[in-house]
Amino acid sequence: MKFRIVPSTRDGRHQLLTTYLINETLAIDAGAISIGLSIQEQLRLRSIVITHSHLDHILSLPLFVVNFFEQIREPINLFATPADFDILGQYIFNQRVWVPLDKLRNDHTDLIRYHPFSSGECFFAEGLKITAIPVTHTVQTHGVLVEDDKTALLFTSDTGATERIWQAAGECRKLRAVFIDLSFPNRMTDLARLSCHHSPLTLVEELSKIKPEIQIYAIHLKMAYRDQVESEVAALNHSRIVVAEVGRDYEF
Repeated sequence: MKFRIVPSTRDGRHQLLTTYLINETLAIDAGAISIGLSIQEQLRLRSIVITHSHLDHILSLPLFVVNFFEQIREPINLFATPADFDILGQYIFNQRVWVPLDKLRNDHTDLIRYHPFSSGECFFAEGLKITAIPVTHTVQTHGVLVEDDKTALLFTSDTGATERIWQAAGECRKLRAVFIDLSFPNRMTDLARLSCHHSPLTLVEELSKIKPEIQIYAIHLKMAYRDQVESEVAALNHSRIVVAEVGRDYEF
């Protein structure tokens, strides 16, 4: 399974917005689709899973859809909870902010085909099995377990200390890696707890819930604190925890 954190800043090193590209045709979240992917890469994208409605996870979805208005011949598959789809329709795809959802159509097709999912549900996208697992955040948020025949990757989305997703991880024999929120440095641990994110300190507290043989990749580092967080992770000298590189192609 191929994985990449889609870049969203000029230097390509920082993760200001959130999109994870899987096997070139599936995106987890839509923050950086129209910013960090080339035109050719965007046209290959066929399905998008929205983990929650925060702006950094949905920002470029409206741009992506209309940028290729004429080229789209089959709808883009959009997987989201009914609540998140309602939020997109009410606050983004409306007459005042962007094109309303009921008008997202060209001469050939609707531009978006909506696939609702519920907490704990399994569904299929781009030949991959995806399980939506609720995590602890300030709004309804789902991490996702993504599986092919041989491999599984787990993405926590935005979360702090949580429980249910680690139960699912423990039951998955194919799990190869966990990609976990690590937003703030240790000096901001109180804010991390309050906003339901992690600092290195709280991530270490969470380790006992994760199978010991699984590699952990830190993601979602806030742009202003990336250097600090990287230094603190290095100081842990913990072989299981590494900071994932933005823009790098990983293969599992």
